Formats: sequence, C-alpha cells, structure tokens
Amino acid sequence: MSVSPADWSLTRAVRELTSGRITAETYARALLARCAEYRWLNAFVACDPSRVLEQARVADSAGPDTTRPLHGVPIAVKDNIDASGWNTTAGTPALRNNLAHFDAGAWSRLRDAGAILLGRTNMHELAYGITGDNHCFGPVPNPVAAGRLAGGSSSGSAAAVAASLAPAGLGTDTGGSVRIPAAHCGIIGFRPSTGRYPVDGVLRISHTRDTVGILARDVADLCLLDSVLAVETEASGSTDWGKPGTRFVVPSFPGNVDLDAELMTVFRRGLERLRRAGLVLIDSDHPPEVPELIDKTSFPISLAETPVNFRNYLAGMKYPVGLERLLASVADPEVRELLYPLLLEEPIGDSEYRRALDSLLPELDQLARHTLDRHGAVAYLVPTTVLGPPGTNTCREVSLNGRGVPTFSTYVRNTNLASLVGWPSVSIPVGKTVRGLPVGLQLDVPAGHDRQLLDLARRCSALLSGPSS
Repeated sequence: MSVSPADWSLTRAVRELTSGRITAETYARALLARCAEYRWLNAFVACDPSRVLEQARVADSAGPDTTRPLHGVPIAVKDNIDASGWNTTAGTPALRNNLAHFDAGAWSRLRDAGAILLGRTNMHELAYGITGDNHCFGPVPNPVAAGRLAGGSSSGSAAAVAASLAPAGLGTDTGGSVRIPAAHCGIIGFRPSTGRYPVDGVLRISHTRDTVGILARDVADLCLLDSVLAVETEASGSTDWGKPGTRFVVPSFPGNVDLDAELMTVFRRGLERLRRAGLVLIDSDHPPEVPELIDKTSFPISLAETPVNFRNYLAGMKYPVGLERLLASVADPEVRELLYPLLLEEPIGDSEYRRALDSLLPELDQLARHTLDRHGAVAYLVPTTVLGPPGTNTCREVSLNGRGVPTFSTYVRNTNLASLVGWPSVSIPVGKTVRGLPVGLQLDVPAGHDRQLLDLARRCSALLSGPSS
C-alpha cells in the first residue's frame, strides 16, 4: 500500500525533494489536500494555498538545491511568530489585522534554508494557556483522541503535525507549550536551551523563559531543524548517552506521584522497556526546596515580564494597538482574568522579581544539577504530563484521581522546571492508555547539551517504539 507524500517525515521529504524524485509543487499539493480534508481540525488560522503553490513553483524553477537543507518543504508556524506578509494574531482579537513586515529570526533561518510557510497555526490566546481552547478562532480538537483538545499553547502546530498536514511545525514554549501538546497528540516536542534559537519577531510572554521550539514526528526531523535554527554552538560532550549503563533520575516527587492511573500504567511500562535495554533508572526525590522554588519563580517572572514584552513587540510592529486595548479585548475569560490586573497595577514588585531572577533561579538550577551529579546521571525522566489530553469542556479545574485540581498548574507540573532554568527538554511518545490517549515521556538535561539530548531522545524513542522483548 503506497504512502501519501503527506505522511512522509521531514527528512524523507527532504530526500525526495533534493533528489528530484518529487517536485515541490506535487508535495505541497499533497499537504494542502490533507489540510482541506482536516479543515475541521482548525489547526490553521490562515492558510493560502495559492501562495504556498507559488512558492513551491519558485523552488521547482530553481531546481533541487542541496545547499538549502529544507528546499521546497512547507512548515507550519505558530501565530505568535512573525512572517513577512502574514498577519500575526497571537490568537487574540486586537491583533487580527496585525500584518508583519519582517520575518522573525527563527522563521528567517528556515526560509533561508529553503522552507515554505504552509500556514499560521492556531494557539491558546496570547500563549497564556495549555488546553488549546481558543475563544477567538475556536478550539483545536485532538486529531488522535476524539472528544479531547490538542493541548497548548502550540495547539495548532501540534495538531497539524500529528494529522500529517505538515511534516513539522514551529511553536513557542514558556512553561511547556511545545511539549504538552506534543505529548497529547502523540508526537515529539523539543524545547531547546534558552537562547539557542533566535526569538526576535516573536510575541513573547517572558524573555527569561520563552523560546521557539519544534514539533515533529521523528527525532531525526528535530535534529535537522535544530541544525538550521541554532545560533549558539555547544561544547562537545559524550556521545554515549542512551547506551546501556546510561543513568537517569526518575524523580518520585513531584514528577511521578499522583499520576492519572491509566497514564501511570503506560509510563511505568515504558520505564520497564528502558530498563530491559540496559538503561539505569534511579528513583530519587528532588530536594524539598525544588517545588517551593518553582512556585516562587514561575508566575512572578512571567507576570513581571509580560507587560514589558508585549509593549516592546507592539512598539516594534508599529501596530495601532497599545497594551491596554490588547489586554482589554482578550476573548478568553480565564486569560482576561489573569492578565487584566496588569492594566491596573504592577502585580509583582521589583524586589520580588529581582530576587526570583537573581537568587532563586540560580539556586533552582544548582539543586537540579546537583541531583543529577550525585547519582552520576545524565538526565531527568518524567511523564510529560500527569493527565491525558484535556476534554473539550475543560475550564479552570480538571479531575485527577477523583478530585478537582487547577488545570494550568496540574498540566505544567513536570514541564515547568526545564523552562525556568533554561534547560533543553524533549517529549517523546511512550504509548497510549487503554482508552487510546497518547502519553509522553519527557527528558530534561542541563543547558548547553541540546544535541546530546536529541541523540538520547532518538535512542530512547527507538527502544520505546520497537518490538517488546
């Protein structure tokens, strides 16, 4: 049975395009046909087939170009990342007509490598949420879990990649916004070390925490895109990560306690497969200060930096909307409730913010590194989320083991640490529950070891997806 080009991995598409076995136009038509078939998914807020095909024909007229590693490949781009000639709405009403005149640094690097912009993907409004329920452009259903949402905030990019509307997508990650929807949609999501990818031309929440990230269906695709996007090189290190004897810390608290029962079964089954392959998994709690430090730094830093980042972005775009109008017109009542006080007061005092940034974050980073060093381990290993994909009626609370818990803080419980200390983090599929809900396994390593993490993810992914012994 033949496979549609739409189902190819990114690396497969690159091979076919650069060899001349398929034209960029033919490949683009296959993806656009899949986009039309899955229009109900609401993954895109803007997709212009004529513009995509025009760019594909330009690529074909130039002929296969091995010097441009993404020659003729359409990529999905989250709608808070600028692309010249496209509106950047960030999923909010006040920016519906916010036309970008320049490319964001991340998209510019992909475009220069030959990529074509397939479309602008839906997202949780202003990236301040993790379900993918957008009140301006509509929610993003989960393409692999009926009756569930895709997760967020990079919901559209995750759904598009999972449904093979695009071979890969760009998202952004503050506290888990790439890794959470990747886990919920059964694909791979990568957050690089903070500062590894350019962030100019992105409407960011926090300049301390935010980074552009990647969503794909194969770790090899992450490696290819990382080689194009990275602006910071890293020191060479061991290439033995993932071989038998490699040591991981599996933190029982807070990472691996109070999990959804079905999710826990899948996660533990994955751990057993890794153990049988010779990996050493060490159960060890985080130091008790770690959860407290996460609580004291997560929202204080984000809320202190959001007004600055939003104002700077709007000023740079020269768009006739100020911070006051932007926040006052937010469509999602939960996002509005969270952000509207920024108009009335400074929610985080400067001394509290400076203490979080200059004292508490370095302490958190040191404690996290110390636990790895103490056990001779290379990475933390946790379930990406403690619950499966959110339901379509998810609001402020979700049910976890029979009790109501806050939606946001519950879903970011295991993704928050890496984003605070600037570590690279990747979510890979580990399996599905008995109800068919995808489960993600997350690997976190200290900053600056991105390529080693990707190699580790490749090896673990092969062990988890291969035949069980």
